Amino acid sequence: MRKLMIVAFLFCSCTKNFTTLNQDPNKFTSVSPESTIEAAVRTLNMQMSTYNYQHYWDLGNQIWEGSRYDVTDGGLWKNIYNNVLENLDQTILTYAGDSIYHNRVEIARIVKWYSFSILVAQFGPIPVTQANNLNYLNTVGFDNEDSVYSYILDSLKDAAAQIIPTGDKLSYDVVYGGNLTSWVHFANTLRLKVALRCMKNLNAKAVANIRDCMTNESALLQSESETAKMAYENVTNNWNPYWNFFINSNSYYPYSASGHTAPPRMAEFMQIFLRSYNDPRMAVYFDSVTSHTARFQVTDTLPSLNDDSLRIVKYGVPYLGKALAANFTTLLPNWGTTLTGLTNPLSGINDTAYSLIADAILTNPARPIIMLSYAECLFLKAEAAQLGYGGASPAETYYEAGIKANFAYWGLSSGQLAAYMTQQGVQWNTVCTNAYSDPLDLSNANITDVLHQIWAQEWMNYFPDQSFDSWCLQRRTRFFTFPPELNPGGNASYTSHTLWMDIPGRGSYPSNESALNPNGYAQGVADLALSPLNASLIVNNEYNPDIQLDFAIPNKIADWNTLAPTGFDMRFLQKWYGPNWESLKAAAASANFTVTLSSTYLP
Repeated sequence: MRKLMIVAFLFCSCTKNFTTLNQDPNKFTSVSPESTIEAAVRTLNMQMSTYNYQHYWDLGNQIWEGSRYDVTDGGLWKNIYNNVLENLDQTILTYAGDSIYHNRVEIARIVKWYSFSILVAQFGPIPVTQANNLNYLNTVGFDNEDSVYSYILDSLKDAAAQIIPTGDKLSYDVVYGGNLTSWVHFANTLRLKVALRCMKNLNAKAVANIRDCMTNESALLQSESETAKMAYENVTNNWNPYWNFFINSNSYYPYSASGHTAPPRMAEFMQIFLRSYNDPRMAVYFDSVTSHTARFQVTDTLPSLNDDSLRIVKYGVPYLGKALAANFTTLLPNWGTTLTGLTNPLSGINDTAYSLIADAILTNPARPIIMLSYAECLFLKAEAAQLGYGGASPAETYYEAGIKANFAYWGLSSGQLAAYMTQQGVQWNTVCTNAYSDPLDLSNANITDVLHQIWAQEWMNYFPDQSFDSWCLQRRTRFFTFPPELNPGGNASYTSHTLWMDIPGRGSYPSNESALNPNGYAQGVADLALSPLNASLIVNNEYNPDIQLDFAIPNKIADWNTLAPTGFDMRFLQKWYGPNWESLKAAAASANFTVTLSSTYLP
């Protein structure tokens, strides 16, 4: 494996200095399909993993990493076009028509259109038909968003249909170990996912693809063994990207050491959801704060089972998520008026009080990166069935199987699953209108209908590798109203509300694209401006993060400054150890932590 790895990385390195989109491909014709496809898959997963901790984790509101909703391009455009699509196109051009390589060409096509499904949801209009084409060197045209999605759906369907089960296979396959059937299932499940994403803009074509996939469920992912994931091992240059960045670089662990930065923490909205539904995944997604003295001290009022008095107590909580803009220490102008004289209980918190992403996620150099999971396939089928677009089973069956698959993946017990499935808002066709909210009551984790149930569980399933998909899900459904970022980064200055930012609608093109490809860039910007919602936001460029893509439900951007919160609501942390004084005392005695009793009074 190490020898093959070296070949693949040498191949990748040939393109590292490219600055334009279309390049001379002739030097690559002697490289094997295995090397080029492996290099493309590896580079793509490295790029997406890097973007997780640079951008997507914060956008998904599950993991706090402090990117401040920055969606300026940090290399994704160039890396995918030059180091992913270039490799795949060379495989397709070199070996197409040669029956010896037939299936490997189709696998290259599947990965190619998977890559384009990322680019179009990141940027909107992008080069497709003229990308990596030597006939277009001076100007590379942009294809509009609808056209790109149409190409993706058609091409994935065709590539899956072209694979011959008894034909050639990848001798070195970092995703499926040479299983051709699984590649077919991946392509069709990806097609179902993309079709659900672009229902708003492609309408009938998207629905036709959804129905086709649901009519042929045997061609979708069938079990956990078919989860698409990039394999890694504890071998130099084949490490898991998170381990390599957070552990091997020695910059983040141990974060308590001098000069080390805190690793990723639980996002506050994630904790609000987990607490609202008594979700046992909190303990496998994140680590508890083991030091009782480091824990955040919450003030609570508890009744007693033995008398009518109430007790005001203070105790440490084992988990704490970090809010956007450092726990509301930065407030909007109007909020300062309504919150005058109130103490912000979240100000001045030491970093050691926050729950970190689980050690098992970062400290295993061989942990695979999920690209598309079996559980996700089940949630996609649940949505399609609920919308009336087919399926051999009712939507409820797919939904419950999806949660079960996710719990099994994380090693949670059948008892934990059974208890979770009884929660209002989790149990099929139930709602929850009293879920917890963030401390300023700006957003909450309420579940209001069946589709909302499916989307919430799909969002939970995307942790931690598919935060890009979390961002896509939020834009196409608006299933939750996430709190605003109060210290926005990136292109916030191009908005009309520079002090805060909602979930961005898209990522901006590379800063040099307008100079390298001015006509193509102008075409892409013009396509974005065709939407009436975007026209007023585009002034000479497309930097405004409020610009929306065609697949997304329009974001009704609130004027957060006018909401004027009146206090700090800490209920999502209170009653941690139960509803009364006795349950708290029992927990303190069992775990050996201190409870401070401030006062006792009769109500």
